[in-house]
Amino acid sequence: MSSAIAFLLAQTDATGGFATLAIFVLFIVVFYFLLIRPSQKQRKQHDALVQTLKKGETVVTAGGIFGKITQVKEDYVLLEIAKKTEIMVARSSISRREEGGGKEGKRPPDQEAEPEENGEA
Repeated sequence: MSSAIAFLLAQTDATGGFATLAIFVLFIVVFYFLLIRPSQKQRKQHDALVQTLKKGETVVTAGGIFGKITQVKEDYVLLEIAKKTEIMVARSSISRREEGGGKEGKRPPDQEAEPEENGEA
């Protein structure tokens, strides 16, 4: 990187080297605002989400697993993904809260009505 800057500074003579340097700086600024800054903002939002997880919230993991948080520990959470079925997942793998979740324990639309198991249809 420093060799590229040294090359550009060496080109700054009366033949328009300043324009080359200005284009290089403009490229760096555009790169920052289009790639680096949005990534930092998204990482901060995810860190805030992970730090504020609470028992009873319905969440979705990065792998697409829906579950209700039953226990929150320092590095992991326990998710209830079905009745009497819990899994342990890393806190950092929680990608989002599911709207309408929380204390109601709302399930995804395709799991709202569970069929009866007594043999009747």
